[in-house]
Amino acid sequence: MIKQTNNLVTKPDFRRQRVSIGQWLVMIGLFLTAFSLPLLDWRFFIQGLEFNISDFLILSTAVIYFIDRLLSYLRGQSTKAWRWPLGWPIAIFLIIILLSSAFSPWPLPALKYSLRVIVFAYIFYLALPFNALDSWQKWRWPLAGVIIAGGYSSIIGLLSLKWQDLNDAFFRVQPMAIFGRWWMGSNHNLLAEFLVISNFFLIAWGRLNKDKYQYYRILDILFIISSITALLTFSRAAWIVIAVQLIIWWASLDSRRNQTNWLIALFLLIVLAFPLWWKMDSLQTANYSSTENRVLLTDIAWKGLKQKPILGWGSGQFLQLVDDNLRFRAKYGDPIDSHGVLQKVAAENGSLGLMALLVLFISLLLIWWRAWLSNPKSRPWLTPLILGAAGGLFFQLFNTSYYKGKVWLPVAISLAAIRLLAYEKKK
Repeated sequence: MIKQTNNLVTKPDFRRQRVSIGQWLVMIGLFLTAFSLPLLDWRFFIQGLEFNISDFLILSTAVIYFIDRLLSYLRGQSTKAWRWPLGWPIAIFLIIILLSSAFSPWPLPALKYSLRVIVFAYIFYLALPFNALDSWQKWRWPLAGVIIAGGYSSIIGLLSLKWQDLNDAFFRVQPMAIFGRWWMGSNHNLLAEFLVISNFFLIAWGRLNKDKYQYYRILDILFIISSITALLTFSRAAWIVIAVQLIIWWASLDSRRNQTNWLIALFLLIVLAFPLWWKMDSLQTANYSSTENRVLLTDIAWKGLKQKPILGWGSGQFLQLVDDNLRFRAKYGDPIDSHGVLQKVAAENGSLGLMALLVLFISLLLIWWRAWLSNPKSRPWLTPLILGAAGGLFFQLFNTSYYKGKVWLPVAISLAAIRLLAYEKKK
């Protein structure tokens, strides 16, 4: 059984260091980007390209970051070399998706999707934060942004129950319209997929401040409340992801006492959630449309892979395959994207793209695993940090946010922490 080592816990040095105005602006930009990650439907267009608010903020942050680096270079100041996180695995995946798009029946929209969505996500939500967060002082800003975003997401989700019929209709925690606009979207999975990240980032923040006993205990209580909120979305994907996260977290605890305390907390969580779950189940009619919908989408992906097995149909073209499926259009109407990253990549980028994606995921898991093994004194906060970032990715086996910042910025935060731990060992 894997164990944390709580004795002599190593905590990052958050003491203030002298930073330039440009670096302060980058820190604030990354905080605001993280804070805005759930606001997927706050959208606008620039030169015909669609952006949401977090895209706009990360682009603005990137401009400031590179100007600050240029000015530092011109002043003769040393700057850390730019590094590409995930290296060759991500490079191979990006090359394959570009080749797939170039040979697509619809090359221009496929290439546009590859560059605007996939390459954009890698450069700005993964590579940029990974390089910009080069000190613990900077690193905690986007971490705090994710946690606060999770907080307001939970509050909005719980408030949504006030306007639902809790007696005679199916209800669930979900986003709601504010001032007549659905800033976070309208689907419950959009809320759930972010909470599985922010909840465990909340635990990590608490363990970073474990010397403040009352403070981190309050955060544990907030974690339980937010976890109940996530469970009450009645998202099947959320239930699976949270169960896996909690099992790994419980198994990694350092003492029987802590394991017992968390078992009690888990029992209370189930007791508090069960009445609402039972009420919801009793109101739900026999409706299997969601499952049937996903089975049909998987069938479309499989047929697409068989027709073009090597490079697929091109990035972003799964919607076209669904649109061409008469059975789906007749039964469900407008086409929707694949509910699962594996099916999407298989159909769009073929077997080569799917293999490259699996290599990429395995490489990322190995980075997390090696960091966990080599930093036993940091495990109390590193474990939930990794679980949160991994939970967001795991959720995409069932959902549609595979190339969005709300998934990849948390991964960048975890990789930046691992990089900083490696720097400390070299000192």
